Amino acid sequence: MAAPKFYQAVLKELSHDEVMKVTKGQSLTDRMGSENAECPDCGENRWILMPLEGAAVRIGGKPYMECLNCGYTTHL
Repeated sequence: MAAPKFYQAVLKELSHDEVMKVTKGQSLTDRMGSENAECPDCGENRWILMPLEGAAVRIGGKPYMECLNCGYTTHL
């Protein structure tokens, strides 16, 4: 049996261009209802994108994200 492997995720702020790649050119208003991208549970607008290699993306097929304030999960 192989030894276990662990990976560390690091938060890196994305530029507007990088976000547009993830949203395939659609605006945040189109994808999230407003350009401010507020969380529907807590109203904050700081999000972490889940890694493309993660289970949420593999199962749902979309780029998923989580609110850094309350943990609400949704997709772009």
